[in-house]
Formats: sequence, structure tokens, C-alpha cells
Amino acid sequence: MFRRLSLRLTMLSVVLLVVLYTITSVAVYTTIRSFVMRSVDFGLREAAYRVMNTAVLTGIPSFGSTGSPQIYFLLVENGSFSTIPDASLAAHVKARLDTVKNDQEFLNYTFAGEHYRIFYVQLPTSGGGSPYLATLLDDSQTVHVLSELQSVIILVGAFGMLGAALVGFILSDRMLQPIRRAWQRQLEFVADASHELRTPLAVIQSNLGIVMEHTDQSVEENLEWLNNAHGEARRLAKLVQDLLTLARSDSERMPIDRKPLDLRDLLLHIQDLYETIADMKGIHLTVRANEPLVILGDRDRLHQLLVILLDNAVKFTDEGGEIELAATRSRNHVTLSVRDTGLGIAKEHLHRVFDRFFTVDPSRSREQSSKGTGLGLSIARWVAEAHGGRIGIWSDGLGKGTTVRVELPLNPKRTTALTMGDPQEPSSNGR
Repeated sequence: MFRRLSLRLTMLSVVLLVVLYTITSVAVYTTIRSFVMRSVDFGLREAAYRVMNTAVLTGIPSFGSTGSPQIYFLLVENGSFSTIPDASLAAHVKARLDTVKNDQEFLNYTFAGEHYRIFYVQLPTSGGGSPYLATLLDDSQTVHVLSELQSVIILVGAFGMLGAALVGFILSDRMLQPIRRAWQRQLEFVADASHELRTPLAVIQSNLGIVMEHTDQSVEENLEWLNNAHGEARRLAKLVQDLLTLARSDSERMPIDRKPLDLRDLLLHIQDLYETIADMKGIHLTVRANEPLVILGDRDRLHQLLVILLDNAVKFTDEGGEIELAATRSRNHVTLSVRDTGLGIAKEHLHRVFDRFFTVDPSRSREQSSKGTGLGLSIARWVAEAHGGRIGIWSDGLGKGTTVRVELPLNPKRTTALTMGDPQEPSSNGR
């Protein structure tokens, strides 16, 4: 598909270039030829006037002069007189001019492979006959130069067309690369979404199939299969909701309701929600927010972002570990950070953790129930960027913990970039 589109774009660009080049070349050639021929014709006309003033008015042809050794004349009046050195050429020219009916005319004449430009003018007469005067110039060199110019224009146009086709194909292919990558990501997204949706559906169908086979048993006896189906149904519902959120964010149809928001109050609320969960896993959860930090933000979306980050931290931190949720103020932005002492992330995976459906090696999770869909961090990135901020992640490697940092501008119109590699400046996704 993209190959055909690239060819079509190339052909379109070549056709446009050919049209423009043709118009320009024709205009240039016509202008040059017109200028050259006007100069030649002006010389022939001036030469004719000279002959009239000398040969015609005096009545003595031998007194005639064109004023130029390259211009000859032929005078036919009560006989004929010619300064053309080649008698055969003079006879042929006279035979040709005897057929002219106009009062004045410029003619092109070819004889013995040479090209001549002729100016013909009838002379006034009181008697019979048709006296006329013609001046003649051998302009073969001029015609040859114009012919060479025409050949050069055609040759340059042909090579230019080939070059334009090659360059156009290369450029169109490069221009289509972002579209091709986006299309490929879309296909991967659909394939991954289909796979993720198919898995819980298969589990639900299989468990409900078992229940339907045991119609003679009570609900309590089939409770294990019903619980399995219910759990997968909840997981499926969450996956569909996450997909809907990302789809709406891509189409910019997900509104962000910015209102004054105290981040310290939001962090303390998140602490209340997760403190019990952390205690159950033997994890020490601390919140560090020493002052009120008021920004313009969507409380629900920022709550969703912090829940995603904290949920990942709890999921991949072992008993006895620590998680710190902090909010600090810089000169023009507020930084939210979630730091844990958990399993960490290999450095080669850091640049991909925000990709949709990307999950690290399942062995990183010790519980099958903790296996996610790979959409949480993608949603977190969208929330951060929708607020004019950036999100980044940093880890020294497996077993060395993870730090996620979100920078939100105090002024929504300003954003602050993150760099990679420094624990004080966590790495961003870079897309």
C-alpha cells in the first residue's frame, strides 16, 4: 500500500516538475529566439533601407550597399542585380522571391545545407512589372546555436525528469515513514488488544462451560469456576476501560477539567488508600509533602496517574521494602515522584516501558495475578502530557528499585523536559 502511494506521489511530483519545466523552458527559448531573430531582422531591414537610398534612388545598382559584408542584396527592377557571390544561390533565391505576393515579408530559405534569412520588400513603380528588393544573410550559425540550445533544454529536461523521479521516490518514501510507523503501531495495537481481550474471554468461556456441564451441582459447589469467570470479567472490564481512555486521548476527545488543586491533599488521600495494602505486604509507605502545592489540574486524572504508579510500586516491591511518594516545588514546576526499592527494571527496557501493551519479562513478577496489560504507564504518560508536563522513569537495573517522576508546570502553558540516565532526572519515553 505504501509502495503504491510512494509511486503515486513520485509520479505526481514528476508530472508537476515536467509541466513547470516545460513552461519555463518554452518561455526562455522563445524569448531568446525572439531576441536573436529581432536583431537579425533589424539588420536586414536597415540594410534594405541603405540599398534603397543608394541603388534604387540613384538608379545605379552598382552604387548599392548594405553596410555589412555579411548581408547581400538582390534588386529586381528593369532587370536584376545581385551581390550574392554564388550565382546558383542567387538564381534559386530569385525564383523563390518571384512567387511572393506580399508587400513586405521575412522568409527562411535553405540551400545546399545552409540556412538564410531574407527580407523582401516590393518597390514602388509607375510602370508594369513587380520590382522588389531583398536583403539576404547567412544565419546558419545562429540557427545552429538555437538548435543546440533546444537540444540542451530537452536533454536537461530528460535527465532532470529521471533525477526528479529518483529523488521524489526517496523523499516520498522518507515522508511516508512516520505514517508507516504509525500504521504499524496501529496494527500492533489492534493485534495486542485482540490478544489481550481474547485471553480473559477464553477463561470466562471455559469456566462457564464447566459450570454448565455441572448443572446438577449447586452454586456453592461451582463457586470456584464462577469466581474465576468473575475475576476475568473484572479484568476484561478494566482492560476495555483502559483501551477506551487511550482511544479517546488519541482522538483528543478526553477532556481535562483544570481546577485549583492542592497536590499535598491528593497525596495524603492516596496514602490513606494504599497504606493498608502496603502494610499487608510488609511494605513501608511514606509520603513527603511539606507544603501546600496548588496547581491547575484535573483531580480525577492526577489521582488515576498516582494510583497507576503506586500500584506498580506495590506490585513489584517485596516484603520489607520501602515506597516513597513525594511532591516538591521547583522554580516553575512541581515534581511528583514515586520511588521504591523493588525489583527494578533492566536499562534496556527503560525506553519502552511507556509503550502500549509492553510488559517486562513475566519472571519479574512473582505472582501471576500481578501480570498487567501494559496500558497503565501509557495512560500515566497521557495524563502527564495532557497537563503540559512530562513523565520519566529511572532504574539502575534489576533488584535496584525504580523511580518515576512527573513534572507538572505551575503555569499550564509551560513544560519542563526530563533527561535520561541521572537519578535526579529520570528518563522519559522519548516518543
